[in-house]
Amino acid sequence: MPSEDSAVTTPSSTDAAIPNVTIRRLGPWEAPGVTRLVTLVYADSYYPRDLYSPEQIVALNQAGKLVSVVAVNADGNVVGHYALERPHLEAVAESSDALVQPEYRHHNLLEEMRVLLRQEAIRDGLTGLVGYAVTNHVFSQKAEEHFGAHPCGVALGLWPSSFHNMPEPLTQRMSFAIYFKFLRPREKVVHVLTGHHERIAGIYQQYGVAVELTESAPARGPGELAVVCEAAVGTANIRVRRVGSDTVAAVRKACRDLRPNSAMKALTLELPLSQTGTAEVCHAAEEDGFYFSGLGPAFADGDDALLLQMPLEDIDAALVQLAHPFAKELLAYVDSERRRVGKK
Repeated sequence: MPSEDSAVTTPSSTDAAIPNVTIRRLGPWEAPGVTRLVTLVYADSYYPRDLYSPEQIVALNQAGKLVSVVAVNADGNVVGHYALERPHLEAVAESSDALVQPEYRHHNLLEEMRVLLRQEAIRDGLTGLVGYAVTNHVFSQKAEEHFGAHPCGVALGLWPSSFHNMPEPLTQRMSFAIYFKFLRPREKVVHVLTGHHERIAGIYQQYGVAVELTESAPARGPGELAVVCEAAVGTANIRVRRVGSDTVAAVRKACRDLRPNSAMKALTLELPLSQTGTAEVCHAAEEDGFYFSGLGPAFADGDDALLLQMPLEDIDAALVQLAHPFAKELLAYVDSERRRVGKK
């Protein structure tokens, strides 16, 4: 059972019809309640699918790959869930899987769960939290801003036009505003020089972080990359872990292998900004149709990553709804880069 100091009890409303709830780390016995909550809110349409398996929820939490916080009512029922996702136990976790039972909404349960999640992230020594806010409305973006996160990128066409039991499909694939909050502040970062250094410096101004630039040079030795495909949403991510003399060829081979796959609708590419050779890989990727998506603070094994993207379906940037003025600036830059590399 959770200890008393790991739980925060708070009234969910002044309305007597809404009972008090307890906000705490998930107990293994509560995993079936999370699955029931997901099914109640989203039927069978939720992604990722892990939350439909109580055994998987428990296993991921025990491994530290998922850090679940729940809201439990007086009857012991799970009425809210919020989590940090760390599939590779990296220095950055994604705030995700935010669910509240309909009759418990609008009573600050998400805010209370988010506070405890932040405490857990700090306790685990994480560098920061990233959030992917939908752009068919601005509510989730404003929630990220409420918690002190700043926009650091825009990902176009990343998810399908219909998911999570949406009442009506969108007219195009879903785009996301990427938000980031530092938990361990930085004063300065060192990046190799790329064509996007001014835009990245602008992103970092939001956090009061200075960027020191060093000249790039040809990479030596073998590189290393990983490809993660999410077939359920039609997205594949190419993550360069180490830039080598063979990295340009390796990225191009990965793209050749992925593009004939009709299930893949969007490709993303992460390049480590601290490593020699990144500028060359970026230039080659842009020749092949990738374009700027944003900055990934601490995404590259604790170092920063340059985020590039290649949606494989047409995306109308005018339909992307953004709340923050700087996010709108980022979208304008993304769209200009898309046109520069020839993706109309």
